[in-house]
Amino acid sequence: MQNNNQDKAGQDYWNETWDISALPKPWDIESGDLAKYTERSFFNYLKSTFEENHLLNTKAQLVEVGCARSQVLPVMASKLGFQISGIDYSPNGCEQTRQMLDLEGIDNDIHCCDIFSIPDELIGKYDVVISFGLIEHFSETSGVVTALAGLLKPGGLIFTNVPNMNGVTGFAQKWFNRPIYDIHVALNAEDVKRAHEAASLEVLTCDYFLPNNFGVVNLGPNKKGSILWWGKKISLAILARISMVVWWLEIKFKKLPVSHSFSPYINCVAQKNDNG
Repeated sequence: MQNNNQDKAGQDYWNETWDISALPKPWDIESGDLAKYTERSFFNYLKSTFEENHLLNTKAQLVEVGCARSQVLPVMASKLGFQISGIDYSPNGCEQTRQMLDLEGIDNDIHCCDIFSIPDELIGKYDVVISFGLIEHFSETSGVVTALAGLLKPGGLIFTNVPNMNGVTGFAQKWFNRPIYDIHVALNAEDVKRAHEAASLEVLTCDYFLPNNFGVVNLGPNKKGSILWWGKKISLAILARISMVVWWLEIKFKKLPVSHSFSPYINCVAQKNDNG
């Protein structure tokens, strides 16, 4: 990167990460499968947010930054009516995103570039900017949010999601794979809100999301097949089942509270000033 605000993971890490497994499927929002509860919850959150801001089925321009192997872009186009684009600095990730969208028969515009070196024609182009698990990889959070905001038209909307690396999620990530934890900045909801405000955005909402999801924890490929690896894999599978019990309770009874200690994600929705 050509910016002091370096990605703590690095391009080689992402290229290798994207190349070790088969292409994922787009979000399955129609299935009643309990394992898809998180995908359905994110989709419903975004749909509600865009509906409140009169953006559904308007052919508005939406870009996902950090779009490698995107499971969300196909759904944003086919279900919510956006014209979609993507930005990522991993060539491997960009090519795989194009393949996924081609398989779905969806027109796309994927740009392989650094968020801090965006081509001039993309500046101020988009009605919506979304990112999942992006800004927490940079040491200067407000700097990367400012770069994202530069893609927005005046009045445009930004949705930012980060994993909650505080509380039980972060504790579990440290135990299962500390190096993966170390490529994150452990942000809380107030940190995320301040970063968006520092980028001259009006924060509409910023809060924890979902009561629990140990699926956020990444075991990683290190020493795969060792006794310790298998022990951690089994432990993580048990924790994942606990999360599914929590989701089942939400479905059958009522929404459970979100919290700094147990929620796996932070969602922030903010808006660019109409004057740009």
